[in-house]
Amino acid sequence: ITWYLRDTLLIGTYTLIPIALGPFVAGAIFPVLSRWIGARRALFGAVSLLALARVVNQVSASPQVDFWTAAIATLAFVGCLPLLFGLGRETLVGGVLVGLALDSAIKGLSLSLDLSYQPGLLPLLVVVTMAGATLYLAMSAGPVERRGVGWGSGVSLVAIAPFLFLQLLLFQNQGWTSQMTGMSSAGSAVRIALLNAATLVVVGRFYPKRWLVWPSIAVVAGAVFVAEGNSLTYNILSLFAIPAAGLVWAQIVPDPDRQRVDASGFYLTTGMTVFVISGLAYYLPLDLSLPFDSADVRVAFAVLLVLFTAGSALRSTPRSAPSGDGAWLLAAGAAFLPLFALVVVTLSQPVKGDPGDPVRYMTYNLHSAFNTSGSMDVEAIARVIEDSGATVVGLQEVDRGRLLSANTDLLFLLQNRLGFEHVAFFGTTDPTWGNAILSRFPLSEVETRYLPLVGTPLRRGYLGATVHVGDREILVISIHLQHINDPDVHDQDPEGDLYPVHHQQIATILDTWNGREPAILVGDFNARPTWAQIEELVNAGWVDSWGEAGSGDGFTSNAADPQYRIDYVFHTPDLTAVDVGVIPSLASDHFAVVADISG
Repeated sequence: ITWYLRDTLLIGTYTLIPIALGPFVAGAIFPVLSRWIGARRALFGAVSLLALARVVNQVSASPQVDFWTAAIATLAFVGCLPLLFGLGRETLVGGVLVGLALDSAIKGLSLSLDLSYQPGLLPLLVVVTMAGATLYLAMSAGPVERRGVGWGSGVSLVAIAPFLFLQLLLFQNQGWTSQMTGMSSAGSAVRIALLNAATLVVVGRFYPKRWLVWPSIAVVAGAVFVAEGNSLTYNILSLFAIPAAGLVWAQIVPDPDRQRVDASGFYLTTGMTVFVISGLAYYLPLDLSLPFDSADVRVAFAVLLVLFTAGSALRSTPRSAPSGDGAWLLAAGAAFLPLFALVVVTLSQPVKGDPGDPVRYMTYNLHSAFNTSGSMDVEAIARVIEDSGATVVGLQEVDRGRLLSANTDLLFLLQNRLGFEHVAFFGTTDPTWGNAILSRFPLSEVETRYLPLVGTPLRRGYLGATVHVGDREILVISIHLQHINDPDVHDQDPEGDLYPVHHQQIATILDTWNGREPAILVGDFNARPTWAQIEELVNAGWVDSWGEAGSGDGFTSNAADPQYRIDYVFHTPDLTAVDVGVIPSLASDHFAVVADISG
């Protein structure tokens, strides 16, 4: 939705909201159909549609087909839940926990890149195998009764929304875990996979001990509250948060107690709809000026989960076993998958840079690795960087695990694919999105600073690091300035719209830089060469390498129809640009700029 409908087809943000909600609401059709065709046929129909849509999605190279198959698979998945619940409580408790474990393990094997974004025969075979296994399980499930819950006892099922939201945003997120704990993404994947297996053991063994629910609630809430705070505290709490969340989930789900699915169908569909609303609410403040920010949404859904859990725990209704026998064995077996990725990463050899003169620098806005057609293609981004021969690369719009990008840790993928040993990253909106520097030379003295918002919703940042090129020490800065302030003003006068914001952001950059030489300043400035904000940089002593050694217009945006130069490589006067060029590619919505700089 985000990358295809909004960024490619330019559909407005508010228009995306009902489109996003549609498949989740439509999932209610399968519980309704079960009245006339029976629960077993309705379940098999939903599972068949899910499997078929997912396979077509994997085969397709069309963003339009991907969009529709994803929507169809989503409504089929949502429709399955209340029908599966009719098989017994363990299908919803243990099944969801096993599903999270398998999903995280498979993604860990590919260093966070979802199967949907992996081309080739092997990922297709994996998807087809999973689709076949899912169909087989649906066929062999035995009698499926139209069982559910009462309207009073089943309201806690809505809590699937905050449970899944916090799991995917934080606890199952390799990039967030890596950024906050200092572990590699591969190491974080192994840690998450092992904790998922442990969760099923803990839930199976300790669930009846109701007193454990209260410390579990405290651990989950505490991890959410410090998710962007103290790294050590989050590291400790997140170790216990996944098992604690499993105990919370087991407490929330009631036993089916009625011969109908009306209430459970309504509550689970509502819960999944609230789940996508939680994602929208988390990311909308990054695009629109709203009276709350993303952190508020994260905390609000943690509070919501606490309330649902507390309400459920205070009831004295007994519950059956939370998961089937052997579920933990399946999760434990899957936990070995990320170990293969960890071994590969450990054995890989980094590519060293030539410390000769000149040094090749690059700036590249990655657009989260989504191309101009709205499809994620990490390999295309990697080839642009690799073919450039750049040894120091400043990146913007780098994802380390956003729901918008299927929790892909783009920084880690590129680092290992391209053999960059030295990396610096600064998450500006949260720990999973911001600026990065990749270097084939050692880095030190990494410095980060937020840029002023000046009323705009999306937080930007300054990332600086000292690059040690032989016996030379060069400060390299990667930045990203605001792209729009007032849409109505911007269409008529983009410079006037952005200057008040850029003026303060540039002042912060200049203050942090403080005249140090030699230095390189790269980034997406969202400003054209003749604008006043660029003049401020030049007057402060920065030299535009394109004006010194480039030829032609040097347009970098938009990649589909380039009309403006807004991406720059600046240097201090003690350095000299020898050659500068742009790299035309549709891998992002920006062209990369490459500069050979001597000195």
